[in-house]
Amino acid sequence: MNNEHDDEWDRNLINRLKETDKLNQGSPALLPEDVQTRILKRGKRKNRLFVVLVSLSTLFLVVLLLIGYMYSNSLFVTRWFQPNTQAALRITSDVIQFTKPGITASSFSGKNSFFSWTYTFELNELVGREEQRVGTFQDNFIFSRLTGKINWKDGQHRTSFNFHYPGGTYPEGLELDSNGWKILQKVPEGTVAQLAISLARPMTHDDFYNLIKKYDVTTVWLAIDTGIEKELATRNPVLGNGLVFGYAPDALNYGENGSGSFTIEVNGEGERRAQTFMSELQYLIEHPKWTNTLLSSIQVEPQVREVTLEQRYSYLQKNGIKIYGAVLTGPTKELLKLQEEKEMNSPFVGTIDWWNWDQQNASGIEYSY
Repeated sequence: MNNEHDDEWDRNLINRLKETDKLNQGSPALLPEDVQTRILKRGKRKNRLFVVLVSLSTLFLVVLLLIGYMYSNSLFVTRWFQPNTQAALRITSDVIQFTKPGITASSFSGKNSFFSWTYTFELNELVGREEQRVGTFQDNFIFSRLTGKINWKDGQHRTSFNFHYPGGTYPEGLELDSNGWKILQKVPEGTVAQLAISLARPMTHDDFYNLIKKYDVTTVWLAIDTGIEKELATRNPVLGNGLVFGYAPDALNYGENGSGSFTIEVNGEGERRAQTFMSELQYLIEHPKWTNTLLSSIQVEPQVREVTLEQRYSYLQKNGIKIYGAVLTGPTKELLKLQEEKEMNSPFVGTIDWWNWDQQNASGIEYSY
């Protein structure tokens, strides 16, 4: 209806212009004021309509792009990446516990953004009965490309766990260091502590647990002879962070076929523990891309960077799994009793804290909200 009205108005306008030309006899024609007003209004109306159409088109395009991004990102995560999530988490946990004495990766959180995914793990140490957070570890994926990074609490981490390899030769004053016993003697009762001890001879799991089960302590980490430690001991007074390799017994999954439900004897079942450790090594070897990436980001010591997991695994298959040191935790005075064991030497004391060995029947944590 409006278009027909506008066409009629346009025809009347043309006729009026012709009449005005005749009256002016060739001089420039001036449009009547009402005509000028009408033209301006029509122009404004068309301009508004154009702006509205452009705005709606832009909004539609933005919404379309957002929907496309959300769909493609979801497709990337669920179809192409999600099947490997559990592998990434398992590999990260193993690499950390194998190379960092006394440290385990526990709870994690995940976040995805534009075709990338980030997992953040909490790094903890066991002191007595309580786990204490010492930092975080981040897995950063861009598509399938992985990078790893450790972020220590307050930017640093004190490492006190060192070991003497059995039969090694050391500079005078460092052989069978006993300062750790002196430290524990001066610490008052009502405390718990971490303690790294070395063994007088390499032991099997069963030999070690038969020795340690007499004491009220927890084994946090085991130092394993993987074939390079004897040679490393000829160049290093003690073997510590970056040079040692082992595992945290309580961090392994002893369930059948990876089942998370299992029971295992405390300070026992050495053969089962050894087999599970070897299975985890084999799992890392079967996933070389991510494993080697994480190892290169953690193992920065030049003396061990060239040693492959395949070399360690082959040595263990041929020679068996032997323990030459351990990280323990428990009541300070209970740890001090270990100095009477001739099979143990070179104690290095870690974190000392107030008594937490006896668990209360009920407790809770309240978080900010």
